[in-house]
Amino acid sequence: MSFREKSAWISFVCLLLLTLGVVLSLHHPHDAQGNDVINPLHLALAIFVGFIVLQAVLHLIVAAQAPKEARTPKDERERFIELRAARIGFYSLVVGEVVAMAAFHAHGRVGMLMWTVLLAILIAWLIKLGSEIVLYRRG
Repeated sequence: MSFREKSAWISFVCLLLLTLGVVLSLHHPHDAQGNDVINPLHLALAIFVGFIVLQAVLHLIVAAQAPKEARTPKDERERFIELRAARIGFYSLVVGEVVAMAAFHAHGRVGMLMWTVLLAILIAWLIKLGSEIVLYRRG
């Protein structure tokens, strides 16, 4: 497995954990009076900082295992894989944004628009990384 494929796997798993954290944070607990037990802003910041730290540490570990491979420039095949995966991710982002706009027009809540747009971005990024992994696997 090449360094770029390992990097795509690391990013995919970390982003999947981030997406699950964001979705689960939407259903944060309340006390008997209806007040938030956990401040949603603090929870979101903790999730994002954890994502950044986890991804940086894992990339450093993988780069330390094969420093020469980590420093090599991308060849034509790797650039083609990234471009093709980005195209697939872009189309999924467009579909997600159209769904977000339709949900906003149906419900009229700004909060729903914000969360559906964020979810569409995260899902599109997951699709892009998943496409990269599949394309690396296919060769």
